[in-house]
Amino acid sequence: MITFDFSKSGIAEKELATLEPACVRARQQLEEDQKRGVIGWMADTAPIKKMAAQFKGQFENLLVLGIGGSSQGLKCLAAALVPGRERQKLFVVENPDPLVAEPLLETLDFSKTLLVVISKSGETIETLTLLDFFRLSLRAQRSNPHIIAITEYNNGTLHRMAKEEKWATLEIPKNLGGRFSVFSAVGLFPLALLGVDIDQFTPSPPVGEGWGEGFLKNAAIHFLSQRDHGKNISVMMSYGACFDQFGPWYTQLWAESLGKNGQGQTPLSATGPKDQHSLAQLFLDGPKDKLITFVKLKNVTPAKAGVQKLDSLLDSGFRRNDRGSHYNPLSHLMEREYRATAEALWEAGCPSVTLTLDKPDAKNFGELLMGYQFQTAFTGHLMGLNPYDQPAVEKIKKRIH
Repeated sequence: MITFDFSKSGIAEKELATLEPACVRARQQLEEDQKRGVIGWMADTAPIKKMAAQFKGQFENLLVLGIGGSSQGLKCLAAALVPGRERQKLFVVENPDPLVAEPLLETLDFSKTLLVVISKSGETIETLTLLDFFRLSLRAQRSNPHIIAITEYNNGTLHRMAKEEKWATLEIPKNLGGRFSVFSAVGLFPLALLGVDIDQFTPSPPVGEGWGEGFLKNAAIHFLSQRDHGKNISVMMSYGACFDQFGPWYTQLWAESLGKNGQGQTPLSATGPKDQHSLAQLFLDGPKDKLITFVKLKNVTPAKAGVQKLDSLLDSGFRRNDRGSHYNPLSHLMEREYRATAEALWEAGCPSVTLTLDKPDAKNFGELLMGYQFQTAFTGHLMGLNPYDQPAVEKIKKRIH
């Protein structure tokens, strides 16, 4: 479950009410998007699970080649849901940087490595160049890597290559943009190989039936904060290692979807408590042009099994609470850090909203990422723009080619 705290947002209910007609229209547009198949964000998991079952246990390492939407969602969910020991088997290479790619030729045993290549168009130059690099380098070593291609079934280079080389393939639907693709084979296949139960993710919800009201209210708050209050920067500040890659995933989603036609709120990722010792100086004492979103876990009392392990810490100076019961000193401190930061920001005139997950599990993270995808599309409709294209990004791609 995810709970929202809008008490420090700086936007009163009366002000939100003035946006109600626009919100009704934006919600209708989302419903129309679903009917027209523009929103195809949750894939059929059956073929993904079938292929994962075929390859699971056959390889010690998983090397993923992809960039942007073809990598960031996977990194986000892997950081949250894959245990550390399993996560050490995952290598994601995004940039064609020889200082990153070349050492992998020496450190990975490619007879025990599955190489997954991801590109929706099949023409992503960075990904195809990395694929050529590994194939040619390994061919020189007389090694033939095991490859799976995840791409749109079209006439793209990657799909043609996969057919010629007889690689296994999984499809990226034509109506699915890269930054919205985490719940397709792009994110779900590697996660399934790493042991995540992908059926636990939240399915694509019917936006017309009251789902995700917290996310849609958050969209309205962000829209009004920028339009009427000069909050041109959206800071995603997370508390908890499970959110380490959520901020970067959010910054791509928000920037690429909404930065158009001279509009857009600049996203910035921050990590607490670490960035309380750096960026917080700017947040508190710099321009008041920011709306902070805190995302964190619920502060919970440890189970009985964990109490005994804490005794030595408590005896060494960690306190008990007023009722004399034990608590986890690390979790408790994280909560205090968040509260102190939110209160200090509010006093300094910097508004914030807070999202709290009760557990760091697939169900909650599915809801979190799916909710933000709907929030982003909803905000785009409020702004009067298409949240699903990326015309400026395409200009750069054409220059590279």
